Amino acid sequence: MSSAMCSPPARARRPVPRGRIARRRITKLSAFASSASSIDTCVLSVDVGTTALKAMLLAPDGTAIASTERAYATGTTSGESGLSGAIEQQPGEWLDAFIEASHDLLDPLGTDASPAGIALSGQMQNVCPVSDGRSLRSCLLYSDVRAMREADDIAEKLAMDGSSAEAKLANFKGAAACLCKWLWLARNDGETLRKSTRLLLGAHSYVAYALCGGDDEACACDPTTASTTGLLTPPRLSRAGTMPPEPTWAVESIGAFDGVDPSLLPRLVNGASPAPIGEVSRSTVQGLNLPASLVGVPVFHGVGDLASTTVGAVGIGASSGASYVYLGTSGWIARCVPWSDILSVDGTEDRYVGDGVFRLLHPDPSLAIVAASMVTAGGNVEWARKTLLPKGSNSAKDLDARANDAKPGSDGVLYLPHLNGERSPFTDPTARGALVNLSPATTTGTMCRAVLEGVAYNYRTLSNSLGMETTTGVIDEPLPMVGGGARSKLWTSTIADVLRRPIAPTSDAASVAARGCAAGAFRYLRLWEGADGDLPPDGYFPGGQVGSVDGVVTPNDANASVHDGNYAVWSKLHEALKNAGAGELVR
Repeated sequence: MSSAMCSPPARARRPVPRGRIARRRITKLSAFASSASSIDTCVLSVDVGTTALKAMLLAPDGTAIASTERAYATGTTSGESGLSGAIEQQPGEWLDAFIEASHDLLDPLGTDASPAGIALSGQMQNVCPVSDGRSLRSCLLYSDVRAMREADDIAEKLAMDGSSAEAKLANFKGAAACLCKWLWLARNDGETLRKSTRLLLGAHSYVAYALCGGDDEACACDPTTASTTGLLTPPRLSRAGTMPPEPTWAVESIGAFDGVDPSLLPRLVNGASPAPIGEVSRSTVQGLNLPASLVGVPVFHGVGDLASTTVGAVGIGASSGASYVYLGTSGWIARCVPWSDILSVDGTEDRYVGDGVFRLLHPDPSLAIVAASMVTAGGNVEWARKTLLPKGSNSAKDLDARANDAKPGSDGVLYLPHLNGERSPFTDPTARGALVNLSPATTTGTMCRAVLEGVAYNYRTLSNSLGMETTTGVIDEPLPMVGGGARSKLWTSTIADVLRRPIAPTSDAASVAARGCAAGAFRYLRLWEGADGDLPPDGYFPGGQVGSVDGVVTPNDANASVHDGNYAVWSKLHEALKNAGAGELVR
């Protein structure tokens, strides 16, 4: 992995006009950043999310020097195809947001204030063809499920020898799998694929590629992101019985389909302590209109958002069974488990096998991240705000206030949160959202509360998928919660009631993923404690502090009983309604 200066993009970008990006939110610089010399031990940690790019300057002890958020100008669309189930974004908007965010954070510090490195994380399971330093078309996102016909064809072909797609491709989950999207492109936009020199699989991968001047050697993928794609060979334990060997692309299975060229796949990089994939060159700074202080700064291709959140929530040396809840645009429950608890040496899978359960590669190769994830979590609130509340009075706080006026249980009104299909606890790209049991007495507040509760009920199914349910009452151990949804007291308490388990939202949920993203860079740069500079300081991972009594939300028995009754009905709704959305999507 080269750390040499990379060549500039083939096409220089015009300066991005200030204000082009839709929204900016900046936290003031702390006293730590009063001098440029203080910044040279900081890492610029970047999360390329679904709705916005978030950037934070972090000191080695985890102190947030400054942060900013840049929403994308357009966001997600159904693309030129207009197909239902198609969800795309323009990669150029990710880069534009990074450019603006870097100016937000670094311009006030002067041209001599250079961070020690740039660490990138972001949304995973995307398909983004690139060449000559730029994307060749809009990116097919993780939630894109247009490729149902391709999913059927792949499953049929890979089963011809008596095996199955799931046995040949790790975490193959139907139409959302990257091979299905890739095959759809081959059949419907083959010219673009023929022009491509690489295929990138994460939003952070594209920004890293652009910052390194668009060099093909800067096309990379971290193990966690790779393991979400359905493109890896299924892991097997080594003879020592402790961990799988290094991950590899399932080249033979991938190459079995016309128009799908495995040579386009990016190289796999280390997740725990990644070497930089390149540096920001002077010509790239000039071509992209980046802050001059970024010249020569190393670029670290960090881990995908689920891994950075996991590391930030429970630390690097997570013990077996360490779990947490993530509530962002999407959502998941994840736990860290030794591979030896999942697989046996002969390849038999012992635990955590399910239609909607992902067994992902942790940055620590001895561990797996076992996750059950929903496609749309906080995205349901975004929909409800825009649809149910009047413009100008439709913030997240406004929705909470309306929902708080309704009773727990929402008078029996139930909400299915599958706006964009679902992947856990079942895989169904045609699943859709629904409000059920409406009556003339149903109020806006009741529907708002039902949306929050519907997402909470889906978290209960995720918890059950991972074997975390209880039939004997409340689990005493608090479950950490991170992500933007952790800021809602009503939502947090609702999830505690529904799971019958204490929930411990972090005091600064937004910084969790940033700290996890930057951890690998701090370790590689030896900016931490210990003889080798690779031991995190006490308190670096805020998730490690959530077990204190302060801030822990405990379940309410009366509310929990109401939710038990609702959940018994809610859990049958998808089966009853699953054919309602099937005719909507083109197969």
